[in-house]
Amino acid sequence: MSIRHRKVDGFTLIELLVVIAIIGVLIALLLPAVQSAREAARRAQCTNNLKQIGLALHNYEGATGSFPWGDGPDQWNQWSSLALMTPYMEQYSIFSALNFSYGLQNPATNANTTAQRATLSFLQCPSDEDRLTAPDGHNNYAANAGNAPAAFYDWDNTNAFNGLFGWNGRPPDGLAPFTTPRRPQEAKTKPVVNLSDIRDGTSNTAAFSERVKGIGWFANPTVPDLTRPSATPVQIAKPANANDLNTPQAFYQACRQVSPYSPDAVFSPNFYAFGSYWHNGGFGHSRYNHIMTPNQHSCNYNTSRWGGDSGGAYTASSRHPGGVNVCFADGSVKFIKESISPQVWWALGSRAGGEVISSDQY
Repeated sequence: MSIRHRKVDGFTLIELLVVIAIIGVLIALLLPAVQSAREAARRAQCTNNLKQIGLALHNYEGATGSFPWGDGPDQWNQWSSLALMTPYMEQYSIFSALNFSYGLQNPATNANTTAQRATLSFLQCPSDEDRLTAPDGHNNYAANAGNAPAAFYDWDNTNAFNGLFGWNGRPPDGLAPFTTPRRPQEAKTKPVVNLSDIRDGTSNTAAFSERVKGIGWFANPTVPDLTRPSATPVQIAKPANANDLNTPQAFYQACRQVSPYSPDAVFSPNFYAFGSYWHNGGFGHSRYNHIMTPNQHSCNYNTSRWGGDSGGAYTASSRHPGGVNVCFADGSVKFIKESISPQVWWALGSRAGGEVISSDQY
């Protein structure tokens, strides 16, 4: 047969376009599933990180008889609960390299630089992005100070600290900047918590949660974070009523009235970006509280770079859709939906509030 009479089979242009369209539709359908599977894996890793922290917490308690403090005892020795727990998180080399008699940020000494600048992988949530520029090791997990704006330091000893991780120090006269070291025995408030102090039950009391990292390092003025959830606290007025410093309701309502995404938002002029130091117990680094429900924004009345008359709502947050992972005082880890009611969230933040809640409420 002549070659010119042989029929050559192949795709027509229309058939090719149809195949391409089908492939495009399949990719569009599969991509969200792939992304969802990846996020599920990241969330599982984050859960495992918190389980390690919860196990270390109970190993620490078994060895010492109490949980570690959250921050203390002074400006250059503000060691975090995570720093105290390093030997129980299989970080013996880090613990051995830390000299707790020296300051952690004191510019006069570099005694702890090597350990402080170590990146601890189990303190990094893989779902979050790291936009920090601080030279030290960063952190995604924070210890629960309670459910009051003044819970972090409780300057006036009014029992605002009702969480698990308190401040092991005392304010200087007149709330002036820290200038002299303070010894643990000078603490005005009880800095450490025993299991017997958790009268609400360890399964109903939060110990650690996630918090998204901030931007940069130390900012003056603060660089606003416009992602959701925002890592930037909005500055609002300190409550005039002293009782409103020790309870969450009034500050919750005041914080809801402002937004970090508003062009009128006012930000703290002196603020370290969240998560800049894993070894520092300050509320800007490794502590949070239960005022705003998960993934809402934070608010502060911070008036001093070094602490001073400081406090507010420093909120648990994550890049996981719909909520945050929380490690409870019994070592269990649960995913708390951001739709949780404020009252239940407040109850989970206190160790002895006497609230009656059930597991189906969170």
